[in-house]
Amino acid sequence: MKKTAVSLVALLAAGPLPLQAQDIALDEIVVSANLDETEASRSGATVEVVTGEDLRSTADLRFSDVLRRLPGVSVNTRGAMGSQAGISIRGASQNYVGVLVDGIDVTDPTGTQVAFDFGQLGTTDVSRVEVLKGSQSALYGSGAVGGVVTITSRRPTEEGTHQSVAAEAGSNDTLALSYGITHLSDDWEVALTLSHIETDGFSNASEADGNDEADGYRGDRLSFYVARTLQSGVRIGINGFTEESKSDYDPAYYLPGSLSGQRLTYDEITAETIALGDGGSFDERLDRSSTGLRAFAEFDTGPVSHTFSVTDFRTERTYFENELAPNYLDYDPVTGTYGTAMRQTENTYEGHRTGVDWRGGFDAMGGRMILGAGWKNEDYDQTGDWGNLSENSSTKGVYGEFSRSLGDLDVALSLRHDDHSIFGGFNSGRVALAYRLDEATILRAQAGTGYRAPSNFELFSFYGSRELQPEQSRNVDLGIEHEFSEGTSVRATAFYLEVDDLIDFDRTSTGCPAAATNGPGCYSQVPGTSRRSGLELSGEMALTGTLGLAAAYTYTDSATNASTSWASVPRHLVAVELTSDLTPTLHGRIGVTAALDRPDDFGTPVDNYSLVDATLTKDIGSGREAYLRVENLLDEEYELVPGYGTSGRAIFAGFRASF
Repeated sequence: MKKTAVSLVALLAAGPLPLQAQDIALDEIVVSANLDETEASRSGATVEVVTGEDLRSTADLRFSDVLRRLPGVSVNTRGAMGSQAGISIRGASQNYVGVLVDGIDVTDPTGTQVAFDFGQLGTTDVSRVEVLKGSQSALYGSGAVGGVVTITSRRPTEEGTHQSVAAEAGSNDTLALSYGITHLSDDWEVALTLSHIETDGFSNASEADGNDEADGYRGDRLSFYVARTLQSGVRIGINGFTEESKSDYDPAYYLPGSLSGQRLTYDEITAETIALGDGGSFDERLDRSSTGLRAFAEFDTGPVSHTFSVTDFRTERTYFENELAPNYLDYDPVTGTYGTAMRQTENTYEGHRTGVDWRGGFDAMGGRMILGAGWKNEDYDQTGDWGNLSENSSTKGVYGEFSRSLGDLDVALSLRHDDHSIFGGFNSGRVALAYRLDEATILRAQAGTGYRAPSNFELFSFYGSRELQPEQSRNVDLGIEHEFSEGTSVRATAFYLEVDDLIDFDRTSTGCPAAATNGPGCYSQVPGTSRRSGLELSGEMALTGTLGLAAAYTYTDSATNASTSWASVPRHLVAVELTSDLTPTLHGRIGVTAALDRPDDFGTPVDNYSLVDATLTKDIGSGREAYLRVENLLDEEYELVPGYGTSGRAIFAGFRASF
């Protein structure tokens, strides 16, 4: 059957053969686009797919580096490995993006806004990534306004028992080690991965402000997957992960300059910091741990296929700080500014999410019907110098989807109703269409609504309000894909997203308990609509039998924003990659990513940047290979987030073996 390119992962990496991994055949399955597994060519939604071969080709260590090459995705890292890293999909920031790891919702229920921090996630146990774009609350509930990132860990792919090892060392005294084992038989699927990463890092506070201390990171992770098919045909399983890390960080968001909208350099407060014995180094520490578990059962009763799952996710973060911080008891109502004081603080945030979900699928009316129901509860516990807080909220929902093929047209209709314990009910819907104009051309259209429920911090904290209502979104995107020949294709997608009643920190509001003692400043609903629109263009070309070129361009128009919480993203994002089989055993790739026309930082222009990275992979034989990866090849000075540092030229060498 003829192949049609529907997800141009060449911008992430080429496989061992040029661009082989970037073409998705008509029968490739994506799991995130609909409630039921769907052939990629029959999905009306745009899905970017990153395969295991793609990950091996780039040899990226940080997961955020994988995402930054995808069209429509912007990544903001606040320093070295272990520092906070968030993403935006088509201009919608991380608190509007759902993240699932092996079916477990890993967004942090203790965050100011519920979001996932990609800063400590590596790639060693990742086998596949899907990035679904557009408002998807009809499928995934609250928070899926900009899209959903679905991450799948290592899975067995070959019969028998297989093992793998990997080691990497390089700049900033970085060391990464991993071990994996899988087993596949008629009845059993088993996979386990152990990984360790440590690095001295570089200064998370920008070196442009005179900071040269190293902010290090050390993390360990275990992930596993076990499934068994019983003689009755019932399939049961359990999967999960546990991880712990320690990292240094520079909490610039606590500095008084961040409250006044002015950038404050660390040099300005070095003397006061030294007086507290910190030696001028802003090496505050974050201890973090998280654990996720999912148990599931899959079985049939007559014509109905059932999936029942229970998930449990726990996270804990403890911050140790010795910093100049705003003194919230010293507020000047005339100037609207806070005083400052030196503080030594320790604060712990514990989150717990429990979920139960049932899903049943059956054939109906010439198509496929999926019905489901779910419940989740989120606990938030905060202790320490910033005060104590213990609250929870819960959501129960019912949902359904009907999909059908009508000749060359595939239709999916999705509806969902959620009932939140605080604000009550909310409805969301989506329609997705894919039309095969001919064997080489696919037209796609998607329209949907979404919502983001207020976080527990926004609802219950000293600065929160229980009167907050969900933010509401509407999304439309239209796309066309065409394959000219094997390995040469183009895709264009126009998108539009708008959100009403954004929740933001209003420095003039008096509607929360904090205002009674600290002066104005609370979370509140912002009237009006924030809009994002734009265009994604991507393509790939097989230049020769061993040389491939891929490119992507994303234009985002952010002209209308009602709230500062709506993420600021570059107007132009560009990614270009050249790959080649230099010899039968030597594969090379070089890529360029650039951000142009970046939004101002409180009125201060932010410089554009372009980065070059390269990877060289050598097949040694017998399942072994070595690689060399160079990041920021031209040693460019730049900032992804104003005030936060980035790496200069960095070189890493690695070895991988399977047996």
